[in-house]
Amino acid sequence: MLQSCQSDARNATRIPPTTKKSKAQWQIDAVNSLSDLIYRNIDVDLNYFKRSKIYFDREQYTEAMADINEAINEKDNVAEYFLLRGKINRELGAIDNALEDAERAEALQQNTPDLYVLMADIFQVKNRFREAGAYLNQAMKMAPYDGSAYYVKGMLLARQGDSLASLANLNNAIAMNPRLVRAYQQSTMIHLKLKDYGNALAFNNRGLKRFPNNAELYFQRGEIYKNLSVLDTAIVNYRKATTLNPKFGDAFFQIGALEIKLRGYYSALLAFQQLQKVNTKHPQINYLIAFCYEKLGNDIKAKEYFTYETEINPADQMSVYGLWRIRQRENGRMYPSFYADENSEPDFKTLDTTRVKIDMIKPRGTINMRIDSSRNAKIQ
Repeated sequence: MLQSCQSDARNATRIPPTTKKSKAQWQIDAVNSLSDLIYRNIDVDLNYFKRSKIYFDREQYTEAMADINEAINEKDNVAEYFLLRGKINRELGAIDNALEDAERAEALQQNTPDLYVLMADIFQVKNRFREAGAYLNQAMKMAPYDGSAYYVKGMLLARQGDSLASLANLNNAIAMNPRLVRAYQQSTMIHLKLKDYGNALAFNNRGLKRFPNNAELYFQRGEIYKNLSVLDTAIVNYRKATTLNPKFGDAFFQIGALEIKLRGYYSALLAFQQLQKVNTKHPQINYLIAFCYEKLGNDIKAKEYFTYETEINPADQMSVYGLWRIRQRENGRMYPSFYADENSEPDFKTLDTTRVKIDMIKPRGTINMRIDSSRNAKIQ
């Protein structure tokens, strides 16, 4: 009996259960496999294209761009390659480059809904609404349940002033494609502009649950709390945005502006210095840095940056007045306006009580009053 059980033919033909992998693990394995094929010079352009698609799906746009460029260098007549590069350029904000790639894909006989949605999205950004509408209608005929098409329709309506219809289409886009990050961002911004902070925060939370590393969503969260006057929480979210994207200039500016409101001049100075590294041509950046130095009591550095700003923009009256304040202090005509440290001398004068003569008030001994003789009043 034991021998018959061990020699059961079914045991020899049993297929072991497959190991289920998460999407993230599958992508890692796929990237490693494609990298090996590229290294061995096997179907180089196709494997670069496949690896670029994985990077694009993981929002690693820099890596995706590098790979798709390699694919196009290997073979420059494939419409799908240009379509993917157009999508990457759209995500990177290079709208003109995205349009050029999309038109090249169309010229190479690409006629998929993805291409028409991309063209419609590019044209709505460039305020060419008629062309955007034409491409969008064609895309929705071919793919009526494409979430990206509803996103573009929502953006078209928003840019034409119909906020309610726009929000309805953005909701449809999220329902059909929950991975469409820009739909969460735009829904949040529209609610924020409508001062509907509750719904703005709700969409922002939904977006952050799916995209916890998206800097733009954290920046928008900071905008919501700034409008609610919860400044400390706003600064925390702006800082998170700069951590995820060290080149996020708008976030650095908001940190500096709010820190000045809270009199955190040193933190504001650090934020403005980071902003200057990101964008040296930011309006009045030298004035902002000079103002922080002035509040911290460093008139030498403040004067230097005020001077830079007046050289760039001679009509900047705020910087001119800043230089005037410094000259007044240098001439002893104005006391420092900054908050002095505990160890520094006070910036105000007090009375020297040892030099003040105080005379004691003595009561008078008698009071001269008229006497009412009829009442025989007597005062001793």
